[in-house]
Amino acid sequence: MIKRLCCLFLMITGCSPAPNGNHSDDNIHISPDHDIIICAECLDTTVPRADQDSTFFDSLSSFNEWPREKKVLALNLVVIGTIAVVGVTAWDYGSSSFTFHNEGWFGQDTKYGGADKLGHAFSSYALTSLYNFIFKNWGYSDEEAIKIGALSSWSQMTLMEFLDGFSAEHGFSWEDEVMDTIGVGMAYLRHRYPELKNIVDFRMEWIPSSTFRHGNQSDLFTDYSGQKYLLALKPDGFLHTNNSLLKAVEIHFGYYTRDYEGDSDSNHPRRYTYIGVGLNVTYLLEQLAGTRARGVFDYIQVPYTYISSSSDIH
Repeated sequence: MIKRLCCLFLMITGCSPAPNGNHSDDNIHISPDHDIIICAECLDTTVPRADQDSTFFDSLSSFNEWPREKKVLALNLVVIGTIAVVGVTAWDYGSSSFTFHNEGWFGQDTKYGGADKLGHAFSSYALTSLYNFIFKNWGYSDEEAIKIGALSSWSQMTLMEFLDGFSAEHGFSWEDEVMDTIGVGMAYLRHRYPELKNIVDFRMEWIPSSTFRHGNQSDLFTDYSGQKYLLALKPDGFLHTNNSLLKAVEIHFGYYTRDYEGDSDSNHPRRYTYIGVGLNVTYLLEQLAGTRARGVFDYIQVPYTYISSSSDIH
């Protein structure tokens, strides 16, 4: 399995709002795979003091009082250390000298038909958004938060790719590194220029594949036969009509694969592009229920909320 950092968005509970009070798509949790779980709430919550005489727990309990620069450094060191330790113990790091692995891009004869490459881009995109949220809560301005978030995310993803080079099973993949960089860049532009949020979203959809449902696939992040990746364009973001109908609909352009290695017993892997018309779930929730669901659905595509036409790529 090609290792990558993947992201699962969760609702934030009990976290303080962003400094501008805007409960936008910044208010998200992302849980990367490889058993690394980063929780924004945990990073900004005072740890109860277990022993009044313990300087260790005193230090932990004063986390909120740390300078923001120290928090950023601590977060990055914890993530980097976790990557290194888990990589050696579970990801085959150190099993070979440094090697490159040419995985290809979206070709029919690649391992996953390119779905894993879009997974890399989405993972980096989502992780950058998580860090943007965390750093804004730590007092950085919008511009500072996304710059530091993008640098942190890109550095960690690049480190993981570099260490893959010392794995006999994986090797360093330039294709993965390029897609990681594209994902970070997309997130940077989205948060640096907020008007883009009204124009386009980058999303992932997942419906468990038959292989996953039957227990032959246990990792939802590599269940590529159940995933789709898409750009959702919002007409009113272009036209600025303030028309409720145009705000409620979207145009989707997406890509997905089916029946590639590890996905099923089929010998006929397939690749698809599609175009569709869907509902803007975030906007509809805001209008009907008074909540944007913390922007989760700007990242996660809700199944069965669109109609589409797919084209098989031969």
